[in-house]
Amino acid sequence: MDVSICILTHHQPELLPRCVEHSLAEIDRAGARGEVIIVDNASFDGSPQAAAARFSGVKVLRNEENLGFSAANNKAVRASLGRHALILNDDAILEQGSLRLMLDALESDSRIAATGPKLLNADGSLQRGFTNRSFPHIPGILAQILLVEGLLERRIWTRKLFTMSRDPDRGGDADHLAAACLLVRRAAFDSVGGFDEGFHYWFEDTDLCYRLSHAGWRLVYVPDAQVTHYGSSSLNRLALSERNAIYFESLRHYFHKHSSPWRYRLLTFAVAFAVLTRASGALLYNLCRGTSTAARRRETVQRSLRIARSMVRHQD
Repeated sequence: MDVSICILTHHQPELLPRCVEHSLAEIDRAGARGEVIIVDNASFDGSPQAAAARFSGVKVLRNEENLGFSAANNKAVRASLGRHALILNDDAILEQGSLRLMLDALESDSRIAATGPKLLNADGSLQRGFTNRSFPHIPGILAQILLVEGLLERRIWTRKLFTMSRDPDRGGDADHLAAACLLVRRAAFDSVGGFDEGFHYWFEDTDLCYRLSHAGWRLVYVPDAQVTHYGSSSLNRLALSERNAIYFESLRHYFHKHSSPWRYRLLTFAVAFAVLTRASGALLYNLCRGTSTAARRRETVQRSLRIARSMVRHQD
């Protein structure tokens, strides 16, 4: 079998059927032998089973608890039959011809481990935060936290030095390809042990790409392949405090795993400082404009202090 499309889902009744329908159509257009596996991360609405019943041959791999992104996708890839696996979010819609373009790029060189498409928002605009990124570095992380990445991206030299963005229109060798839609060679995936299950959400794809790259594999960005990504629909159901906790814990885990001790310590203190700086700026802005209540301002300060403490507390 050529390709197994593994769609991770968690309560996504509206987008999941569209994702499955487009996936099956893309297998046909590509002239490939393929399968679609829905990985049900403990949905309680029956939407994965309904989608499988609607489309012939679609399998459902049911998890009785939410295993998170890494563990659930590892389980799906292990159960798949394809030489290649397409890791696909349930809120990502393959546009026409995208699968064939990614497959052609992947099979053009046996040293290529994975290929990824250009990700678009629902309105057709570029989803810059997910598309063709550099591996994380401290200036880029701080630019994100301080909300200045968009400003720094405007010039080539500031984009290269201070952000993790790369040219979204230039294909070729890449660093980080987002696992919202990631076509990976099964042999390469297995050779590095798949996703690190120490990541629950966020940075698990970055970590996988980093390990593949450092094992000597190539990763290739294919901008002509396009996928509409509605963007972290499951995560958006979580409270902001929960999302922040997951994000910063995953960030800390990634740098602890792949950085020298001094660089890791620098990151934790820099992130703590940036979070407090951003909170202070937001607090001052809201005070001047009178756009928030005292309770909301207190909540913002307390949340920022929790994040800062969690970063600097982990120094081992």
